[in-house]
Amino acid sequence: MTGKSGDKIRVWDAPVRLFHWTLVILMCVSYFTGRWGGDWMKFHFWSGYGILALLLFRIAWGFVGSTTARFSNFVKGPMAAVGHLRELLGKHGPYDAGHNAAGGAMVVVLILAVLAQVGTGLFSADTDTGMVAGPLAAKAGDAVIEKATAFHHYWINVLLILAAAHVVAVLVYLVWKRHNLVGAMITGKKPVEDCVPPGKPAPRLAFGSSRLAISLLIASAAIVYFIVRAGG
Repeated sequence: MTGKSGDKIRVWDAPVRLFHWTLVILMCVSYFTGRWGGDWMKFHFWSGYGILALLLFRIAWGFVGSTTARFSNFVKGPMAAVGHLRELLGKHGPYDAGHNAAGGAMVVVLILAVLAQVGTGLFSADTDTGMVAGPLAAKAGDAVIEKATAFHHYWINVLLILAAAHVVAVLVYLVWKRHNLVGAMITGKKPVEDCVPPGKPAPRLAFGSSRLAISLLIASAAIVYFIVRAGG
């Protein structure tokens, strides 16, 4: 079926959208509770566990989920990312149903960056008082704890830069190309003219099973639970 201007098509499934916005909320909780310290640290740990479970789910969903959620759909290498940026500077386009090549690269970078932050948090500790420590700190040596703690404190600055770059990119698309990426991530739908050139057929996308998504999330939460328990 040929897409008509004004029509909208579904591009994002519910699992991807819920992952995205829940991750945003938990990242904010982790950041502020970490800065506040004290009794807020228990919420810092819980939000960290939630983030880890979400990341494990998203990685799995990137292999077995919906078309636009799969890494194979948007991980296309640096040359494709450069080509997309050239399209962005052009008069027409770009046209993408899901993540474009540059955005896909950013997704992978963000997942790995947040995973590094959460992973080191498991081994971090307050070296001055020893009152606050990650669940796996007791299993690690002093050298590992010291390096993990230093990295955990430093890396949050890198995450802030990446988050800012992500927001700027979304604003560029909204102001320059009139592509409302935030709206699409809320509703799951994009205008067909943002996905394909005029007169071209709308893309046929496959969407993953909700039961599979729930099963993967439960499995991810179970893995995090056993990781935390392993330190106890």
